[in-house]
Amino acid sequence: MRVKDKICVLTGAASGIGRATTKLFFEEGAFLVISDIDEDGLEETYNLLENAEERVSLMKVDVRKPEEVKKMIEFAIKKYGRIDVLIVNAGVVRVGPVDEFSDEDYELLIDVNLKGTYYTCKFAIPYFKKQKCGSIITLASVAAHIGQVNHANYCSTKAGVLGFTKALALDMAPYNVRVNSVSPGATNTPMLQSDVAKQARDRGVEYEVVKKEFEQEGVLGRWAEPEEIATGILFLATDDASYMTGADLRLDGGWTTR
Repeated sequence: MRVKDKICVLTGAASGIGRATTKLFFEEGAFLVISDIDEDGLEETYNLLENAEERVSLMKVDVRKPEEVKKMIEFAIKKYGRIDVLIVNAGVVRVGPVDEFSDEDYELLIDVNLKGTYYTCKFAIPYFKKQKCGSIITLASVAAHIGQVNHANYCSTKAGVLGFTKALALDMAPYNVRVNSVSPGATNTPMLQSDVAKQARDRGVEYEVVKKEFEQEGVLGRWAEPEEIATGILFLATDDASYMTGADLRLDGGWTTR
């Protein structure tokens, strides 16, 4: 078991990559504090784990609200005395041309993707500094590395996550805390499915047409499954990645190699 008895805090656990990561870390022996704004989805994730009550705690958390994020971190510290792995996974996507994009949607992207990442790290950092060990893993995106049509605002927030992660790695290196990111490509999650569905509606084409376009962006010709991204997150959490910090693990099916 690669993370046996490690204390892991994970946001965005109700579906997709967060759910797959929760399941994998649980199978690999971790103790988990999982959170999401979606209580029903969070319960579904929890119910997929056998004897979850022994090693998993769940909390409804809106990462846009610093008081809720702080409460989550403090709960983990009170319960376990430390945090070994912080997985900053909560995120949202909104798409559309910049000139037609609503301020509300852009504020949501900034509040969840950027501020949510900031708050989650901010409240955990003092404990990481004190214990002088640990791993912080953020979720960037292929959209942090390339431009995508009608994704300018989303791309800007994920590029921000990438820059935040690199700089934080420098700040945390003296404390023996590694900070890395994962950049998934097209992954078969509810978030991407909703993105594709909206683009299909806006363009007046079938869902499968847009899906095929995404599949062809990478060189493997398919979407990733969430479990494939979870394995990369697990790697960064283990001693196998002990010499990695400030790095970005691109799990994009070759998208950025073109």
